[in-house]
Amino acid sequence: MGDLEQDPRKIFETTLIELAQKFPKLLALSCDSASGAGMGLFKSQFPQRFIELGISEQNAIGVAAGLSTCGFIPVVAAIAPFISMRCFEQVRDDIAYPNVNVKIIGSSSGLAFSTLGSTHQAIEDIAILRAIPNIVILNPGDAFEVREALSAAVSHFGPVYIRMPRHKTVDLLSEENRKFQLGKGEIISKGKDLTILVTGVLSVEAKKACEILRNQGLSVGLINYPTVKPVDVESVMEASQNTRLLITLEEHVTSGGFGSTISEVLAPLWSRPPLLMMGIKEGSTTVGPYHQLRKFYGLTGEIIAEKVLSFYREVPNGSETESD
Repeated sequence: MGDLEQDPRKIFETTLIELAQKFPKLLALSCDSASGAGMGLFKSQFPQRFIELGISEQNAIGVAAGLSTCGFIPVVAAIAPFISMRCFEQVRDDIAYPNVNVKIIGSSSGLAFSTLGSTHQAIEDIAILRAIPNIVILNPGDAFEVREALSAAVSHFGPVYIRMPRHKTVDLLSEENRKFQLGKGEIISKGKDLTILVTGVLSVEAKKACEILRNQGLSVGLINYPTVKPVDVESVMEASQNTRLLITLEEHVTSGGFGSTISEVLAPLWSRPPLLMMGIKEGSTTVGPYHQLRKFYGLTGEIIAEKVLSFYREVPNGSETESD
C-alpha cells in the first residue's frame, strides 16, 4: 500500500478525457456539478460533447436515456443522493428496465458531504438501486479503482452506477499488485479464523483492522469488492467454506446494502459461518467533519478490529486460533 494520497475526482477527470479520446460517442452530462464531479476538464476540451442540465436530475436521466438510443454513451454526474434517490423512478423506468447504455456517476457518495446533513449523505443508494434489474453497481474505494471502474463502465454495454468517493484516498495496494475485473472480488489475503469482506472507501481501514487482528494471533483474510452488483458469488462461497467468521464492511447503512447482498448469497447454504455486518445504522443523521464522523460510526481500523475481536470470541471455537 502506497502512502501517496490522491484526489479521486482528479483521477476521474483524467480518465474521462482518455476515454473520450477512445470513444467518440461518449458524452458528459452535468447536473450543476461539472467541477465538483470532475468534468471541468472535459467541458473545456470537448465543449460540443458536454451538456449542462442544471439542478434537474430527473430530466438529466431522461435526456441520457434518449441520447443512448441514438448510439451515444452518456455519462451523467450529480451528487449521489440526488441522482440515486430524487430520480429513482427515472433510473428504473427509463434506464434499468429498457437496459440502455447510460453511466450514472453518484458524486461524493457515502458520508462524503458529512457536514451538510442527511439530505446530502448518500448512505442508502446501494440499497435503492440494487433492487432494480440490469444495473451494475461499482463502488471504487481508491484512485486505482476509480480509474478502472470508469473504464470498465464505459466499455460495458448497459446501465452502470458508480459510487464515487470525494476525499483523498490512499491505494489499498501498489498498482502492480492490483487486478480489477468487473464482477470480481479482489482477494488480498486468506484467513481461517475470520475474513473481512469490504467495499468502497473503507478498504484501507479494513486492511488496518486485519493487521491489528493478526497481531492478536488470528488468521485473517481480506477480500475487496469494487463491484457490489453483480457480486462475486464464487469468492464469497470460498470464504464461507474456509473461515469461522465473515464480516462485511461498508460506508452505507447495513440494511439492504453490501452486507445484505452477502447475506443473500449465504442464505441458501446449509452450513455457513456467522456473519457480522458492519456499517451505518439506518436512520443515522449525525453531522460533522468526515473523518470524525467515520470514527463516530466505528468505521476506523482500530474500532473495527476491536468489534470484530469481541464478536469473534463469542463464535463457537472462536477462542481457538491457529497458534493455539
